[in-house]
Amino acid sequence: MTRPVRFPPGGWPLEMMSDMAAAFCGEPSVEAFLTKVRRRIYCAPAETPGCLPKWHQLKLAADIARRHNLKFEISEIVEDATDLIA
Repeated sequence: MTRPVRFPPGGWPLEMMSDMAAAFCGEPSVEAFLTKVRRRIYCAPAETPGCLPKWHQLKLAADIARRHNLKFEISEIVEDATDLIA
């Protein structure tokens, strides 16, 4: 039995569980997506103790771009805490 993909009701979230990540990548099922994760076509999920495994939207976008021979660089995301310091 294959698990269906799931499209978000609005825009794509930054973190996605396997069913939504599969839809983001255009895969027909969760199993097809996870097979390509095992084959390293798509990145592995972030796995933090106490949290479900989730894929980041930018990492998946970079994987898709690479499959199409496109250059996609993920810039470093840094939080500016200047306004939080009293």
